[in-house]
Parts: sequence; C-alpha cells; structure tokens
Amino acid sequence: MIKISKIFIILFLAINITAGHHESGHDHEKDEISFPGLVSSEIFKLSNGMDLHVERRKTCNQGTVPKHFHPAAGTLVYVLDGKSQSKSTGKWKTYSNNDYWFERSDWVHGGEADAPDLGEVCSDLLVVRVAEAGKEHTVFIE
Repeated sequence: MIKISKIFIILFLAINITAGHHESGHDHEKDEISFPGLVSSEIFKLSNGMDLHVERRKTCNQGTVPKHFHPAAGTLVYVLDGKSQSKSTGKWKTYSNNDYWFERSDWVHGGEADAPDLGEVCSDLLVVRVAEAGKEHTVFIE
C-alpha cells in the first residue's frame, strides 16, 4: 500500500507541477483502432522535452493487443477495476483491483500466442506513459 501511495503522490506532483502546460485533444485515431476502450486521455508537458500521457481504458473480453513497444521511459499500468494480464516480468501474471505493473521502454509485447485466456473479463485501467514530446508513445510492429 505504501508503494502505491508513493506512486500516486509522485504522479500527482508531476501533474500539478505541469498543469499549466496541459494539452488535450490528442489525435487518438491510431490508438482507438489498435487499443480499444479509450475513455479519456491527457497529455502533460514535463521538463527536458518529455510528455506525460495519462489514459483511462475500459474493455471487456479484449484478449491480447497487437505487437508493439513504447519508446522513451516506459509505461505504468494500474488496474482500477477488473482483471488484466502482462508478461512484463517474463511470465504471465494476472492483475486485479489495485495491482499494477511496469513495462520497460522498448519492450516488444502484444500478440503473444501463449497469452492465457481470461474468459469473460472486463478491465478498467489507468495507463501512464512518459514519451518524447511530439513523438508517438506507442509503436506498432507488423
């Protein structure tokens, strides 16, 4: 619980420090096609030419996503409600309410044939990424 509190305090400070440089209305056409369930998205300017992307995603019975990676500083995924899964530790792990995982930068994932079937499951996720300003935070691989 202390780890989660520290993460949210850092995130809260980062958002509040940069709130004056907030952008919204990011073009999500590519994201929506490849990552269904986008509920909201915000971009906050950070120092050193970096942006903080904060997204909320809700999906049911999604299964696996297309193969991709996130350049720059990586991604933190927090499960607000439901269940989700990740192989970020090297083995598949199921995460549920108040669990989170970190995806290191440039880690290629998605489209794995060995992804466990979670069945009729819904997830409500908070996704936080840091990426270079003006560049895509997700790169899809064909």
